[in-house]
Amino acid sequence: MKGILLDSRPEKNKEILNLSVSKLKTFEDCKTKFKFSYIDKLPKKEWEFHSFGKFLHAVLEYFHLQYNENPDQPLNLIMKDSYSKAKKAYESKLSQEKNKEIWELCFTYLKNISEKRKNNTLSDFLAAEKEFNVNIDNTILLNGFIDKIQLDQDKILHVADYKTSKNDSYLKNDFFQLKTYAYVMFLTDPSLKKVRTSYIMAKMGFKEIVKEFTLDDVKEVEDYYLEKAALIRTEAAFKPSPSRLCDYCDYLENCHDGAKFLGSIAPKQTKITPVEKDNTLYYSSVNWFDK
Repeated sequence: MKGILLDSRPEKNKEILNLSVSKLKTFEDCKTKFKFSYIDKLPKKEWEFHSFGKFLHAVLEYFHLQYNENPDQPLNLIMKDSYSKAKKAYESKLSQEKNKEIWELCFTYLKNISEKRKNNTLSDFLAAEKEFNVNIDNTILLNGFIDKIQLDQDKILHVADYKTSKNDSYLKNDFFQLKTYAYVMFLTDPSLKKVRTSYIMAKMGFKEIVKEFTLDDVKEVEDYYLEKAALIRTEAAFKPSPSRLCDYCDYLENCHDGAKFLGSIAPKQTKITPVEKDNTLYYSSVNWFDK
């Protein structure tokens, strides 16, 4: 593989294009949004579901770090302390209902962890919010953060990404994010035989959608990013791709095409609502009469 895992993020280099999973998805979904976000660097909105996801991520990160430092401390006290720490940063950004929902999710997670520890099936936690920076062929700097890294009971390295969707249908055939993370793990440790990955569905009882990758499975990742980087470098028009997703775009007020499209479908009964955070939005159709 061409990728070189770096110890830290290097200084900006105009010859090297910064890319991430979410940045690439933005380019594929709407080139105008890509331009507004990453070239023009227009300010983004603070959506409540973004804060919700960040709040939950922070609690779980604090929880695992504190548990590793003091595994003999009661789990409920660790969770209470972790929730309190994260609450200071995010409570004011969420409604009372959403703050309550966060605590309920934390309680569910606590029960799951307690049961695993009781049954001696708890994985060994290795890292949370692990940053990575990969130089690919001196052309791309691939970067991002991995929510959780652990070593499972069968000694297989496992990387996981928390999702706050109530529905997992949009993930059934979308494992590119996890494949990217597996690729990073193979660069970290070339001796690995396979990497286990998962989406952890917080609002579905922390159900895991598991996918395992071998080295052969992830070799195409580099070429895919290089191909997309070439398209980004040569893109000139940055034409919009209007859709119902425009209703939740950070830059709708700057996009005539998006506003015009939404105006054309306003009389219809179906709207689109966000079901996921993580800088990349996914959407589901709902009927007005189902509200």
